[in-house]
Amino acid sequence: VLLVVASSRLWVALAGLAIAAVLAVIGARGSGRVPFAAAFAIAVRGYKLIPFSLSNLFAIAVSWSELFAAVMLILGILTRKAAAAIFILLLVFIAAISTTMVRGMVIDCGCFGEGGASTSWILLVRNTLMLFGAFLIIRYNDGWMSVYPGRRARTSATS
Repeated sequence: VLLVVASSRLWVALAGLAIAAVLAVIGARGSGRVPFAAAFAIAVRGYKLIPFSLSNLFAIAVSWSELFAAVMLILGILTRKAAAAIFILLLVFIAAISTTMVRGMVIDCGCFGEGGASTSWILLVRNTLMLFGAFLIIRYNDGWMSVYPGRRARTSATS
């Protein structure tokens, strides 16, 4: 029983660290993309995965979604839902970077506004680690990190 409690506390601590790490990168990336949405749209076109006509809309939607999810995590509002949104965005980023690398293309990833890093294994590993961090937030945040925890934390606290 003591081992289970210690293990549970370790995962909760890791979830707290995951929030800090995911916030640092996603918040910086989202805030860097919003003012440079045109540059991000050009980077999106470089991936050659969506039609040219949708690249502007996609760039604006992704930039604001990232920033909104990071702000929700910072404020502790619906942290699981915000982490789930970040999780989905990271899956899209990992898929896009992977397909670009398989095709042998080296392009600007569009990560931090203008002049971001180029697609590489390091970028893929970084996004995979953030994906794991978002998973930890979704799985192990039982409301202690939230101002407004959502339905699951409220129901488990009352039962």
